[in-house]
Amino acid sequence: MARVTAVVELVRPRTLLVGPLSFCVGVYVVDHRFDLAVVLGIVINVLAPLAANARNAVTDLVEDGKNVPGRLKLVETAGEALLQRIVFVSLGIMLLLSLMISLALTLLWVLSVLLVLGYSSPRFRLKGRPVIGMAVFSMAVTEPYIGGALLGNSWWKIPRYDSSVPLVLGVFLFCWYFAKGIMKNVPDYAGDKAAGLRTIPVLMPSQHSAAWVAAGATTLVYAAFPVLVLTTAIPDRLAYVGLMVLPAAGNMMSMVRARTPVEYNRVGQRDMYVSVAFLGLLLFGLRPSVGSAVIGLLAVAVLVWSDVSGTDSRARHHLARVESAMSE
Repeated sequence: MARVTAVVELVRPRTLLVGPLSFCVGVYVVDHRFDLAVVLGIVINVLAPLAANARNAVTDLVEDGKNVPGRLKLVETAGEALLQRIVFVSLGIMLLLSLMISLALTLLWVLSVLLVLGYSSPRFRLKGRPVIGMAVFSMAVTEPYIGGALLGNSWWKIPRYDSSVPLVLGVFLFCWYFAKGIMKNVPDYAGDKAAGLRTIPVLMPSQHSAAWVAAGATTLVYAAFPVLVLTTAIPDRLAYVGLMVLPAAGNMMSMVRARTPVEYNRVGQRDMYVSVAFLGLLLFGLRPSVGSAVIGLLAVAVLVWSDVSGTDSRARHHLARVESAMSE
């Protein structure tokens, strides 16, 4: 049971939500009906970040030893071999489901494999490159969105777009999560620097200055959304989603005031609520329905369950230094 618990915490259920939500946003943008293909697509976009988290748990031992010390004990309990099997089994299931849905999603599966295996790979170490690393991270929402927006009525067809909305929204989601990637790396400043990673925050002279950069980028991208609605073909009814700039900016104010690892990680924890709420409101705005509301509420429920139960490898008790037989 301890091994199962360790695996669940390492795959981080609270981080598996933005992919499926982004996929549904793409589906709704092209006005595709909610059918079996959409359900299978949601499963694919849960498995992709699950595989990535399992992979990162094995490859990021050096920086995690400083950033999240308790994670080393979880990896030791779960076993590296089991985590590696989870990665490749997940990728295999994703391939089978993609083949069942469409040619477009099958081709996107190839990109998923490259992203999952290359992001923290010791050979390529994409996460350690300032711009490329953030661009790859932003694909956590952009690729699922593209998959949803390419969902057609047959295996080999893709939908025809009557406006620029799918493209504009896709570019925005890329920029939005790029900014989130900067914010996400601020709590890991010390460990990433010690591991020789060149993330955007690490390029800053201090963690505090990195927090200011992340706060500025995050607030700016949220504030840009209502402007985008007013200046493009995005439906005007989506302007209300721009109100998420208020909780986002408030959370970023907490980041620039943070001084301890627990405070920085608490900001990241709250940011996931903001991200899920943003995507949920976007989903509901595109297709106001009970189904859309249920999808958003289920995502929030998973977040609450994860935080209340402490089922996450970044939970507060894992930030304390622990004894582990595993060498960094």
